Amino acid sequence: MVSKSGLIRGAITALVWIMIGAGAAHAHGGMAGPDELGPPVGMSVGIGLACYYLITLWPSRRRDDDSRKSSGKMTRRAAK
Repeated sequence: MVSKSGLIRGAITALVWIMIGAGAAHAHGGMAGPDELGPPVGMSVGIGLACYYLITLWPSRRRDDDSRKSSGKMTRRAAK
């Protein structure tokens, strides 16, 4: 569990990095604004989330033999 001071420290760190990034973007003359960058970034985030959930929720194929081996008793005989 994250403590309250750790959460505040993380939020301040994130804010500082956002301000540094905004300054660097502004220093380049604002070559691309939100109108130009918004749709591609939004589309890439949407595709990324869709692929993530597709992979994590995709049903796995299991053979009957594999499930019996893992849940059954060991049938190995002891060497005499």
